[in-house]
Amino acid sequence: MNDPEIRRRELLKQTKRLYDEQREIPAVHPRYGRIYHDLYQQESDRKEKAGGSFYLRLVIGIFCFICFVYMDQSDAGVAEVNSTSITDQIRKDMDTEILTEVWNHL
Repeated sequence: MNDPEIRRRELLKQTKRLYDEQREIPAVHPRYGRIYHDLYQQESDRKEKAGGSFYLRLVIGIFCFICFVYMDQSDAGVAEVNSTSITDQIRKDMDTEILTEVWNHL
């Protein structure tokens, strides 16, 4: 190896070492800061947000089921809706053409 090639390899090693050690966020315009942080957040931050809203949705689902069972057992109606009308709407076949047409107009 000649002298310039050795110098290039040494500079390459220094550059790799510099970028491996440097984990700071570069200067980003404030307008794009949130996007940058969302894209390049660290692994530990991602694991904390992975749960998301699952537990909230689970609690809401359980609450809706309990309300449905209560309405069914006590023959209660709320806003002219009872458990029979809810099960009828669930069993009702939907016309997918109408759904796609309405969806396309939104």
